Amino acid sequence: MTSSTKRPSSPSSSSSTPNKPSKKPRPSSPQKNVSLHQWLHPTAEPLLLTHSPPLHSSSSTFLSFTISFLPPSHITTVQSLEKECRRIVRELNVIGLVGDIVSKGDEGAFQDGEGRAPGRGRESGKERIREPDHRMWGVRTLGLREGKDGTGGEGDYQLLEASFDDNEKYGGQTILKALRENNGVDVLTVCCRWYGGDMIGPIRFQHITTTVLTSVKSTLKLMTLRDLRTNLEALDEEISSLRSSLIPIAAKENDNTVQSGDSNGKGKYDNIEDEKQLERLVVARERTKDALEKRLSKAS
Repeated sequence: MTSSTKRPSSPSSSSSTPNKPSKKPRPSSPQKNVSLHQWLHPTAEPLLLTHSPPLHSSSSTFLSFTISFLPPSHITTVQSLEKECRRIVRELNVIGLVGDIVSKGDEGAFQDGEGRAPGRGRESGKERIREPDHRMWGVRTLGLREGKDGTGGEGDYQLLEASFDDNEKYGGQTILKALRENNGVDVLTVCCRWYGGDMIGPIRFQHITTTVLTSVKSTLKLMTLRDLRTNLEALDEEISSLRSSLIPIAAKENDNTVQSGDSNGKGKYDNIEDEKQLERLVVARERTKDALEKRLSKAS
């Protein structure tokens, strides 16, 4: 999500007093629902995020988020990876995203009106859903090796993994195990648990895994769709450029079959949710590109 910064309005000449200096405009503050990191990096690509349905068990409630994670180039060690993940997890607005969902039906940690806390600020005097007791997480990602820049191919990259229990013993490792078994790469998964006081024993690990798998599969699908759409847009740009290069040649040959390229801009494929359809379009575009390249090569 990109935040907008308000421009200070220009001082009116009619309202200004000659002997009174005009006040300097204050820099705009981050919007209420925008994290400091997002405010400082407004052009950063928004992360893909999905969450599982809440899973209620006795007086506990579990819910998992999975976030697409492409590590910045400075992340070359597990320590730097952990630091970045802690920031993301800390800034994750759990209550804003799923507060109403987890409390609906008054089940699990929210039964009998539990799981609420006194409101703050403007909501003072009103109850709000309390923060989860645990935010355990696991991450797997391909990061650059120390001193590498990615130009050397696959050898420049390494698989980095990290996890955090947040006082839920073995919780982070349970998440990491689920990611490994489902080929989850370039994803960060956070499992939130609201604890209502009743011990539920080892079954909690099954609940963690169940919610994790739901969110991981959803996010991996979104990532696949995003990559296919990006690939299609790049192929359209290349095809457009090739067609434009062929127009002068076709004109000399009185060939009217070559039309000017038109990539139709970004977002052209955003409404296509069928992965197989996007894959077929990629294959078709690659064939068109190959044919145009061969024709251009012969002509030159």
